[in-house]
Amino acid sequence: MGNIDSELWQSRMVRYLLLCLVLVSLFGCKEQPQQAFGTLEWDRVSGRAMVTEVITDIYVREGTIVEAGTPLLQLDDRKIRAEMDIVKNQLKQSEWMLQELVAGPRPQTIAEERARVEAATVTVASAQLVYSRRKELFSTRQVSKEEFDRARTEYLNAKATLQEHQEALDELLAGTRIEQLEQARAQLGALKAQLSQLELQLADYTVTASRRGRIDSIPFKLGDRPPMSAVVVTLLSGEQPWARVYVPEPFRSTMEPGKKYTVLIDGQDAPYTAKLRTISSEASFTPYYALTEKDRSRLAYVAELDLEGEQATQLTAGTPVQLVLETP
Repeated sequence: MGNIDSELWQSRMVRYLLLCLVLVSLFGCKEQPQQAFGTLEWDRVSGRAMVTEVITDIYVREGTIVEAGTPLLQLDDRKIRAEMDIVKNQLKQSEWMLQELVAGPRPQTIAEERARVEAATVTVASAQLVYSRRKELFSTRQVSKEEFDRARTEYLNAKATLQEHQEALDELLAGTRIEQLEQARAQLGALKAQLSQLELQLADYTVTASRRGRIDSIPFKLGDRPPMSAVVVTLLSGEQPWARVYVPEPFRSTMEPGKKYTVLIDGQDAPYTAKLRTISSEASFTPYYALTEKDRSRLAYVAELDLEGEQATQLTAGTPVQLVLETP
């Protein structure tokens, strides 16, 4: 009788324990919410080498916080500075030439030419007198035809010389032609434009920070010659990082820009609040790290969320994040 009661009691205990396990499994295990995976990002600003020259100076180190306009890196600019010196000298010469044309001839030059005109006038009068006398003598056969022709030629040459000096004097008195002035002004303007273009090109030899931020990487070292358009400095900018996550297709319709969501960040105990900035309208292939094993063959939508809170400014780029998704 005692053995029967003992077996009955043991059977009841087993059924009781099984019932407890079922209740624990039903009420003690709570289903985890769905998550979208991604990483933290900062706004990246790339400083590029616009010319192929040797790096002569690096003014900052990685991790340094810089303000907008801060020089970061210097390329060898000796060649372009030599070109600028040549253009500057040509510009100065052109400016003096224009001033000379505007001022016109000197009074001394005019007086010198006027003296030539007066001397030529006297020469013409003397040659005309000799020619008249020889003409009378030739009519009476007192001089030969050769002497008469010589006097006539000297008279005509004297008149031509007077005409030449008179025209030169008239040109000096008239001043510089407007066409010459305009040509000189156009040449001066072209040289100024060329110098301005060189000055703009010179600015490309100094890589500066376009925004405030932290220096993330400097892939080249002093003495390197980066190829044209190569990224020589990477700057992490913005007030704080933001999250890029890959949202599975079933949850795409529930995501609304401007709405706040909960974000979990690796290494951070407390969750963060983030506001959805944008979500792509077209699906993209998802990186392997952004999906669970069950979902790796599916497509997802890229979403960008702005983190809230001052603590977010201390977070680093590349940290894994999980966006808590709301059940659709």
